[in-house]
Amino acid sequence: MSDGVYRWFVISFCAILLFLRGIIYKLAYMTDFVADDIDRAILDLLYRDSRMSLRSIGAAVGLAAPSIRDRILRMEDLGVIEGFGIRINRRKLGYTLEAILRVEPLPGKLHSVEKTLEALPEIVECSVVTGEDCFVARLVLREIGDLDRLLGPLHDMARTKTSIVHRQPVPLRNPPV
Repeated sequence: MSDGVYRWFVISFCAILLFLRGIIYKLAYMTDFVADDIDRAILDLLYRDSRMSLRSIGAAVGLAAPSIRDRILRMEDLGVIEGFGIRINRRKLGYTLEAILRVEPLPGKLHSVEKTLEALPEIVECSVVTGEDCFVARLVLREIGDLDRLLGPLHDMARTKTSIVHRQPVPLRNPPV
């Protein structure tokens, strides 16, 4: 067997093994996720510092780094962990105000309002809700005068109610595991 054929065979064999491992792994964990105490501790540690090393997490929960890696991969495969990110201090970027915007689209304007809200980068979160309003959005402002500029495009499409956030006793957090 020539070196090229042998190399191709080894690479193909390894690729097939990895593929089969992934299928077996997913089949083994296709059930609903039930977190044990170690999973909860891992999630808590990663929430506090998503850059924490596997070795540090392992030391904190009493497992080896490969076991931690396997648990994290399993939680990623099941969609429990959707990604890793950073938290930005908006005030440091000049956004000194936050507001809650409640939006009730005029008849026939629902989709136009949704597209307008999506296009505003100052809107950092928006939900479709039940009740009088259709949308509830959280937006950031550099100054109070920015409200006129941001809400202007909505005036012909919707009724809006705005509340300035005074303080946030419960900041965004993960649900209990």
